[in-house]
Amino acid sequence: MADFLVEIHTEELPPKSLHRLAVHFLEEIKAGLTKAELPFSSAQFYVTPRRLAVIVKKLNPQQKDTEVERKGPALTAAYDAEGKPTAACIGFARSCGVTPDALLTIKNAQGEWVGYRQTVSGKTAQELLPAIVTQALAALPISKRMRWGSDEVAFVRPVHAVTMLYGKEVIPATILGVKADRKTRGHRFHSKGWVSISSPATYVKSLAKKFVLVDFAERKEKIRQQVMQLVAELPGSQASAVMSEELLNEVTGLVEWPVALCGTFDASFLSVPQEALMSAMQDHQRYFPVVDQHNKLLPYFITVSNIESKNPKQVMTGNERVLRARLSDAAFFFETDKKQTLADRIDILKSIVFQNKLGTLYDKAERIATLASVIAKNIDVDAAAATRAGFLAKTDLTTQLIGEFPELQGTAGYYYALQQGEPKAIAEALNEQYLPRFSGDKLPATLLGSAIAIADRLDTLVGVFGINQAPTGDKDPYGLRRAALGVLRIIIEKQLNLDLHELLKTAANSFKVKLENTDVVNQVMQFMFERLKPWYQEQGISSDVLAAVTVLGITKPYDLHCRIQAVQAFKALPEAQALSVANKRVSNILDKYDETITAKTVDATLFEHDAERVLASKLKELHDEIVLQSKSDNYTGILNQLATLREPVDTFFDTVMVMVDDKACRENRLLLLKNLRSLFLYVADVALLQ
Repeated sequence: MADFLVEIHTEELPPKSLHRLAVHFLEEIKAGLTKAELPFSSAQFYVTPRRLAVIVKKLNPQQKDTEVERKGPALTAAYDAEGKPTAACIGFARSCGVTPDALLTIKNAQGEWVGYRQTVSGKTAQELLPAIVTQALAALPISKRMRWGSDEVAFVRPVHAVTMLYGKEVIPATILGVKADRKTRGHRFHSKGWVSISSPATYVKSLAKKFVLVDFAERKEKIRQQVMQLVAELPGSQASAVMSEELLNEVTGLVEWPVALCGTFDASFLSVPQEALMSAMQDHQRYFPVVDQHNKLLPYFITVSNIESKNPKQVMTGNERVLRARLSDAAFFFETDKKQTLADRIDILKSIVFQNKLGTLYDKAERIATLASVIAKNIDVDAAAATRAGFLAKTDLTTQLIGEFPELQGTAGYYYALQQGEPKAIAEALNEQYLPRFSGDKLPATLLGSAIAIADRLDTLVGVFGINQAPTGDKDPYGLRRAALGVLRIIIEKQLNLDLHELLKTAANSFKVKLENTDVVNQVMQFMFERLKPWYQEQGISSDVLAAVTVLGITKPYDLHCRIQAVQAFKALPEAQALSVANKRVSNILDKYDETITAKTVDATLFEHDAERVLASKLKELHDEIVLQSKSDNYTGILNQLATLREPVDTFFDTVMVMVDDKACRENRLLLLKNLRSLFLYVADVALLQ
């Protein structure tokens, strides 16, 4: 067995998707080898801005030989009465490349046939690998492939060379229009000419000598350590670099030979909101900002160069000059924007279209203000403040700062609101309106912020569904799936007693234009609750628990959540299975009974068995307590009490026949079972539990 190396040497690959491309390339190669039945011990990807590579360790040189059995004509059709081969038999033998004498008889339960067995030699790795690599490259998640030259070949970036080695031998193949060889290139600036790779085992070291660290994880860790070392050398020991994994991965995808450098900027820029400064550094320049122990920005930054310069000071001077221009823009926009208050900007929203059929941003602001006010009244928040925050929510979108740094929407509004004397609660709400931004993101910290965040998302959901532009497949241009889960998370995790159905009706009634979709409220409701299934599954809650609660048509998400938690705990009890089965049985009996039960209460004089009396007594004993606990939403307590019904319910079904001929007795027992089921339905339909 030998090692296998494939490297695709390209122009600079997109840094944000570099790691994802490498992971997929590795997985596709491994899947191809497994499908081809070529065993190997391990595999690892290597990736830099100019190369995508995989090394497979101890790859089997050849597939195993296989024995193939072919079935021919039936024995009766293969030979005539004299035992001589028929034309069908001779033709089958010829197709197998043998004479009829070499055929054998195959017997099974269906009959007898003539057949032929032969051993087929497995293909070599060299034969199979070109197709495996080609298929792996074709399967990469590339949104748009580009072409170069006169060929029809397409890839994420133009390809300059392909290295494919099995052991020390080059695998003859043409990949992406390029003939495979053992040559690649080193660092764009620190290495000249081609680099010859003698074997996969020498690949990493050979390129390291040419100033290329091909191991993504090694390069990433080197950047991290260099940045931390530079920060440790700054005045004061409490400084730290802001290194998000996302930015760290992107920077790692930008360099082949990382060299971290520390620069400075004028401290006067610190009067600008630090989020704007950090955005300029992180999102625009891919620099690492430096903060103190209180997370306040310091006038330093760390950049990672792709060259080991003889004059690093000159390199840093260039970076400082570029950053100064970006920060100057931010400072200018910030000062200019402050000349006009957010309240004055409300009218500007009238000229900005939110959606052609749904009006302007001013219309949306009006709707947010209306809905936020309703929400505020239900969660004990100042409704006037909610109305004010709703009207101001989108005004920072008209500022020059957001025009340059769109990622600061909400944050800019927070700073402008504070500077212009708006109450801090309103400023915080403007900052929190976009939370959570993504799955797992933090929620608004304040109730007012929560009200604005919910109102904004519900307005978008109702509006887009109202014009029949609901998400289809994987297309969700308005981010409605994220918006729906965001609303549910806020309501559930903040424990807000909000009726989602009522809020959706209020949102729908807030539109001045008539919505095309007349069933918009119910459709949005269903769409939102569908988002709960994967969310709860991630928390270990099974779909049957969710179904047992949602079947009741609960419209308050937090109430739904409390019931789900209670049912999940109930399901773990030893009594749960028997009671679930009993509820299924009761449900089936009641559903199949198509006559009207005239009696309103259970008549104890009709009881014929002690099991009936005991069950009726137990139900009566539990009823008042369960009704009381249901008012305080103590669903766990209710189910714990209902768990005590296991024995009387089991005894009842063991000794009592429900569907007897005597109508009065039969309906009395049905009414008893109906009362049993109604107690469980105070929480959930446990008959649906698996």
